[in-house]
Amino acid sequence: MAKPKDRGRRPQAAKGGFPAPAAPPDYDQESPKFCLNFLRDGFDVDTLGAAGQAAFAKTLQKLARSKWKDLITGPRHGQGTELIPAGQIKAPIPPRFQDQPKFMVFRYDGKLPMAGLRVRDVFHVLWIEPEFGRLYDHG
Repeated sequence: MAKPKDRGRRPQAAKGGFPAPAAPPDYDQESPKFCLNFLRDGFDVDTLGAAGQAAFAKTLQKLARSKWKDLITGPRHGQGTELIPAGQIKAPIPPRFQDQPKFMVFRYDGKLPMAGLRVRDVFHVLWIEPEFGRLYDHG
C-alpha cells in the first residue's frame, strides 16, 4: 500500500485566507426604525385626537427619512432630540426599561413630545404626551 505524499507535512494555507471581520455597523448612519410595542396606556395613539394621530404619523414618516446622526445633533424643539432623566417621567416605565437613567424625546405636534429609548437604530416609543405637562414637567 502506497503512503500519501502529504503525510507528515503541514497543511498549506488556503488561498485568500479567512475573510476580515466585518466592521460593526455605525447606527448613527442609519435611518431610525420605530417600535410601538411598549406604548403605555393613557400615552398611546388611542389617547390622541384625529389631529394628534395625524401629526404623530407625519412625524414618524419625516423622522424615518433622516439619519440618526442628524436627529441627535438637531435642535431639540425642531427635528432633534433631548434627554429627560427617568426620575422626571410621571408615567409608569415598562419593566423592560426600568434600569434606564434617561429617555429620548422627539416633538411630534408643536412642543408635544413622544418619549422612549433608542436601541441601535430602533426607537422604542414608550409614551406619546397627549396634553402638555402630563408626561413630565417641561419647566
